Amino acid sequence: MNIRDLQYFTKLNELKSFSDTANYFGVSQPTISYSLKRLEKEYGTELIVRKSYTNSVTLTVFGEQLMKHAHRILREDNLMRKDIDRLKTKKLKVGFPPIISDYLVPQAFDKLKSSGMLDRIEPISAGSKELLDQLYDGDLDISLLGASYLPHENDFDYEVIKKQNFKIIASDKREFPKTLHLKDLINEDAILLDENSMHRQIVDNLVDKYNVFTNIVYQTADYRLLLDLVRANKGISLITETALVNAPGVKELNVIDTKFPPFYIMIIYRHTLQKGPLMNKLIEIFSQL
Repeated sequence: MNIRDLQYFTKLNELKSFSDTANYFGVSQPTISYSLKRLEKEYGTELIVRKSYTNSVTLTVFGEQLMKHAHRILREDNLMRKDIDRLKTKKLKVGFPPIISDYLVPQAFDKLKSSGMLDRIEPISAGSKELLDQLYDGDLDISLLGASYLPHENDFDYEVIKKQNFKIIASDKREFPKTLHLKDLINEDAILLDENSMHRQIVDNLVDKYNVFTNIVYQTADYRLLLDLVRANKGISLITETALVNAPGVKELNVIDTKFPPFYIMIIYRHTLQKGPLMNKLIEIFSQL
């Protein structure tokens, strides 16, 4: 068995056609047929059922089992190639969610500079959900991340840097009672971070349980714009207290009948990645903040 045979096999299952699979890879149709025969000989069983009248294929139960492993093997091969190529560059691709990087990078800047790491980092800015996907796919080496839960997947290792809270906020121009119940906010306009933010999981839970934040008037990936709109009294919002450092013009609403999960700020990386001195230094700097 070789990696190319698995690539042909998974694409054949996707396209359901020998000729289309051959065209996709720019090879002859017999090349795909011989590759399949090698796999069937390797495992001593038939992997597909050929349907000549429709020029299509269907996996046998053995083929379905092989397919599950093939996807994992191909993913690991892809990650291995990316990781080795990255080690050759002697740089790190690091994910920076805007809220968290604005909060942490100024604290870490002097140490990053003195250790000579600023020119060794290739920063990637995106929401936490998108960065986690990129980390899983091997497009990042390591990332700062914000989440309302600690990862349980075997794919990742992490260090918790801070534990903070979510806040419901409004313009300080608005008058609210000193204590509120969530039902008091049902008719309020809401300005929210978009679906690429971890905040939306909290908001969705509030919508399901309390029917608040249903009147969404604007969504954005830019938390600074969100704060500007809240400050201008265009709606209320939910955001981590991390974003409220040096954020005049907005205030926390004292909602007494709900308790939000913690907001974990962490540095996270794939378990299989060879860390090396550069990554270890980066983890050390941020974990000591």
